[in-house]
Amino acid sequence: MVTASPFGSGDPFSDLFNRFFGMSPAASPPAVQRVPIGRLLSESSHELLAAAGARAAEDGSDLDAAHLLWAATRVPAARQVLEQAGVDPDRMAEQVARALPSGAGDGEPSLTPAAKRALLNAHARSQAAGASYIGPEHILAALLEDPRTGLAETLGAEGGP
Repeated sequence: MVTASPFGSGDPFSDLFNRFFGMSPAASPPAVQRVPIGRLLSESSHELLAAAGARAAEDGSDLDAAHLLWAATRVPAARQVLEQAGVDPDRMAEQVARALPSGAGDGEPSLTPAAKRALLNAHARSQAAGASYIGPEHILAALLEDPRTGLAETLGAEGGP
């Protein structure tokens, strides 16, 4: 079921990724065939991104990697992955929420470079695993493998790997 999104009309996640990755429908055709990454997201990953986007908008900030991690604590499929890793999702949500960026923005949140990297890395991880979709497990793994986000330390502090 597709619901309305604060990110625009049409396929909301394709619109979001197209806009933030510089793929405008009005632009000339790219030299390389690009895949609309929003269509590769599982339903749980759509939920994760929607929750992250809603929280970023509520905070008045851009959607950052920390918003993705916070949202992972709210989506059942991602919570299950965290629990299997020995992490208490509710405690992690509290810890990450304290570190979420805030701002004065009142428009649609933009993806930060860290969030873009995480989503692109999640896509690469899903392809390497032979999956036809990007699941929450791919997003979580991508968040944790990027040392620039500092999120691996957050997970480590919660008792994860």
